[in-house]
Amino acid sequence: MESDRRLDRALTRCEIHRAPDPRLTAFDVAAERGRDAVVLSGSVLTDHLKTRAIEAVAATADRPVAATDLTVLEAEAAARTVTAPVVSVRADPDRDAEQVTQALYGASITAYDSETDADGVEWRRVRSPDGYVGWIERAHLGVGAEIDADAAVGAGRLDVATDPGTLYGGTECEVLDRGERVRVRFRTGAENDLPADALEPLPDAPAESVGEAAVETARAYLGTEYVWGGLTVEGIDCSGLTWIAYRRNGVALPRDADLQRRVGQRVEREALAPGDLLFFPGHVALGLGGDRFVHADGDASEVVVDSLDPDDDRYNEARAESFEFATRPA
Repeated sequence: MESDRRLDRALTRCEIHRAPDPRLTAFDVAAERGRDAVVLSGSVLTDHLKTRAIEAVAATADRPVAATDLTVLEAEAAARTVTAPVVSVRADPDRDAEQVTQALYGASITAYDSETDADGVEWRRVRSPDGYVGWIERAHLGVGAEIDADAAVGAGRLDVATDPGTLYGGTECEVLDRGERVRVRFRTGAENDLPADALEPLPDAPAESVGEAAVETARAYLGTEYVWGGLTVEGIDCSGLTWIAYRRNGVALPRDADLQRRVGQRVEREALAPGDLLFFPGHVALGLGGDRFVHADGDASEVVVDSLDPDDDRYNEARAESFEFATRPA
């Protein structure tokens, strides 16, 4: 069999229109012209994408299209959870690949196909809680237990004597019993006794003052090192800070800054309130109300508070000059 440029172009157009963002889906399809049929191989996330790929090639091919070698990942989906304190979700199944985000201990993970890299490390393609499709080392995944998650670790970092040893802010759990210490269960099935002041309730719905609550959460990360794709006090990036600040207060945002800017209603600069998202080219910050904002700043290499006001001692001229707009996500 041989490839055909017309078929390749048809698949490229299909990917651009149907699966344009590889962070959120999977579309890895190849077409080869056989004697009796055009054979599609590879993988797509959904059956819908498989149908669209077949239609795109059929419109160009001069013979039937066979797609028995085209895997639909959702058909093989399995519920898994994270068994390490925090794990990297990478763009490709390789430890040197870009870290696109992280997942915390006990996170609810959807796992798809697997792959072994050149070093013999096994990987699973997954969808993480923030919606990203990427790769996690298989050794850090386990079969999850059913829990009714109603609380999360509120401390930035909490060291515990038993598995997993360390818990990071935002790690979800179910409260089993309250006493001097609180008995909790994680999705791994493990149970632990934690200090009551180390936990925060996991709201069913955002509070009316969710913007102020998100700001309070974000302030707990002040001084945290800037790390691309990070989500913990060991390292966090700009959209990770806004994502987890709202996630811990009952609001689900997209993970990346370019996706977050599509959420919510535009807000005039004169009306900025706590929790508003401030956008700059390739960057997002969380407004404190007025001209001040907290953000994981790559230039400062940490989470800091800055201002758009030139009369403020925290004035950030570069950010003020590149400010684009603000939105109110909730």
